This record gives sequence, structure tokens and C-alpha cells, in this order.
Amino acid sequence: MAVQFYLFPRPSKSGEHPICISAYISNTRLQTTIGISVSPDHWLDARQCVKKATVNKKGLKANEINDKLLGITKAFNDFDMKKAGASVTKDELKALLQTTLYGAEHPKTTKPKVDFFKTFDEIIASEKVIRQWTESSVRKYNTVKKHLIAFSEDITFSDWTENRLNEYVNFLGTELRMKDVSVQKEIKLLKLVLKKAHKMGFSVPAAFLDFKPKFKIIDKEVVYLSWEELMTMYKFDIPEDGTTIFLEDMNGRPYKKTVQNSSSMRKTRDLFCFCAFTGLRYSDMAKLKRTDISSDTIKVVTEKTNDSLTIPLNKYAKTILAKYEDETFPGDLALPVISNQKMNDYIKDLGEICGFTTPVNYIYYQGGMRHEEVYPKWSILGTHGARRTFICNALAFGISAEVIMKMTGHSNYAAMKPYIAISDATKKEAMEKFNKN
Repeated sequence: MAVQFYLFPRPSKSGEHPICISAYISNTRLQTTIGISVSPDHWLDARQCVKKATVNKKGLKANEINDKLLGITKAFNDFDMKKAGASVTKDELKALLQTTLYGAEHPKTTKPKVDFFKTFDEIIASEKVIRQWTESSVRKYNTVKKHLIAFSEDITFSDWTENRLNEYVNFLGTELRMKDVSVQKEIKLLKLVLKKAHKMGFSVPAAFLDFKPKFKIIDKEVVYLSWEELMTMYKFDIPEDGTTIFLEDMNGRPYKKTVQNSSSMRKTRDLFCFCAFTGLRYSDMAKLKRTDISSDTIKVVTEKTNDSLTIPLNKYAKTILAKYEDETFPGDLALPVISNQKMNDYIKDLGEICGFTTPVNYIYYQGGMRHEEVYPKWSILGTHGARRTFICNALAFGISAEVIMKMTGHSNYAAMKPYIAISDATKKEAMEKFNKN
């Protein structure tokens, strides 16, 4: 069969679930909603139809909906036979669906093309100046644009009805395989652009204002190094390139690894540990100049939030700075900078040879479906893990959240709550030691 129907996993605003179509013809797949929603209790998944004698909230009877489904199936099967393996575009399949549902004169098949993406770029350029966005923020919107082009190159502002928004959510989850938490963030970014376009006078359906699809979001486990692990990394004697070392995976199975990029790993170790001893983000560590450093403190204006921070230097951070005080780096930088991407790669290699194999359980939802994966800690370490390491260990040492926030630039307790929860658990585990003696 060229066509299959199923219910979208998340309900629309009405509480019913949109009916989705998956059509596959000549190696081209179309996955979208058909503009009709029903209750899951009224849907027969095995037969891909609606139960007899039921009515949806818009008053459509089961026989009317099922006739639509049969009509779509016939139209697509006829189209499949007509093409006989010839190439087909996704736009052709979309046009066929719209014609089958609404007739040849439906405005979706005759509307003029609007340069949505040019306006999208203009809005982002304007907002970058007004909101003082960093390049990182702009990249996020450029990613949204890339996904929108993949969704439909002919999209216009007037297309963004509730059904179209649901189609896009479905597209991100099923075709791009994005996790629900990422889809939620992308919809938030898209809505900001639509809101701006609405204020500029573009014909954007008001439905986007109240569009709040339900996502199942589970907070990620905060991955950080304990003080013992941080000291292991800080003192670790990294072997030279070509050295074969013997390791164990998180299940205790032995394996061998040949060391590569040892010089880069040594620099990465110093940079990661420096951030773990000061709480700096990678972006602020990478632009730290010698003139920002006094004998006992560093002063930075953060790139992300423009906060002016004064951070005391402990003996470990001072030792790392002293290691490079006789070297010269471009721009009078205090430390040897490695790109964020490369550093993330080297951190994983470093964590692996340091033996950080504690299993980390990662639970997430994708398209409304629960997934659970387990990784060794080293495989999910990254540059931001250093900042988390600083916060978690500082709390464990009894430094108050208020003092830590002044050093890290956190402006409210909401961002600190996950770390405080870890600190409380750590203290409880420490207290349990009294019960075992």
C-alpha cells in the first residue's frame, strides 16, 4: 500500500489527535497531517480508520472521515500506478493530498509564493542588533531556517495554521529524528520569528500565539566530575602517542586503546581543569587575557550574559596559569586555546584513558515515545562539564549558592536547582557513612 494513516502522538489544543498520513511513492516519502483530528478512543489503529457511529469535536461523522481516508488512499494508489516508478517530488505529493482533500481550486494549491526566508533573515538580522545576540544565538536560528527549508521550500507566513504547526512538529520528530526537548526549543524560536512578522503586518494566522504542543521532557542528569575524578584528571600522566593502554568498559570488559593526540590532550586537560577550578565557561576561558589576571583574582565580562565577574584564584588555577606564563599566545591570551569542537573530542579521549566509566542513564522522548540509553561518563563529557564540575564540588564543600552565583554569573536560583539537588544527595551519602561504622 502506498499510504498509511496513524494518529499524531500529541493531542492538539482540542484534546484530539491529528490524523497523519505516511505516503511512500517512487522513493519519496510524505509525512504530514490531513487536517482532521479524532479521539484515540475512536481510532482503530490496526484498520487505520475511525470507529463506526462516532463523531469528532468538529462534528465530522466517522463515515465522513473514513470516506476521506479511502479517497486519499485511492488517489495515491492511482498516482503510484500512473508514475510506475518515475521520479516524484514531495511537492507533487503535497499537491495531490490538498487536491484530494479540498479540490483543485483550494487556495493551498493556487496561492502565490511569498519570500518567507528572505524576511526570516531580515528579522534575525534586526533582532541580533536589538537583543544583542551572540553568534551562538544566530547559529541557532540559522539551524531553524535549515530545518524549515527541508520541511517546505515554499512555506509562507500565512501557512502557519495550527495544523501546519503540528505538521512541522511531526516533521522534526519523525523525519529529522529530533528529541522532544529539541523540538520544544525549535518551536519556541520559530514562534519568536512569527510573532515579529505578525507585528510587522505579515498575514500570520493567530493560531501560533496559543500553539503550545505537549512535550514529555525529562531533565538531563547533570554530568560532572567528582573531586576525586577531577584530581585524577588534574594529576594524570598522559602517555605519549602510540602507547597501548589497557582499559575496562563500564561493564568491566577489558579492551586496549592506542593513545593519540597526547599533546592536545595535555592542553585540553589544563583548560578543562582551569574551568573546573574557576567556574568559567569555555567562551570566557578562551578569551581570557593576561591583563584580566591579578595575583589572586581574574576579572571577566562574560560573553553570554555580559556580566562583570571577579573570581578568586585557588592554588590549582594558579598552577595552571603559571605553567603557561612564559609562553606567548595570540592576542595576549593567558592560555593555549583549542576550538570548542576539538576540545570536546579530546575531553572524551582524556576521560576514557582516565577511566571515567560510571554508567550515565539518559532518558528522553522522541515523537512522544520514551527512549532509554546508557553511556559511560567519559563519552558524554564536554567543555561545559567543567563548569558543572566547579558548581557541584563548590556546593559539596559547603560554599553557599549565593557566593557561587556571584562567581558564575547565575542570576536566579532556577538554574542552580539541579546542582543543589546533587549537593543534597552528596551530603546524604556522606552522612550514611556514619551509619556503617
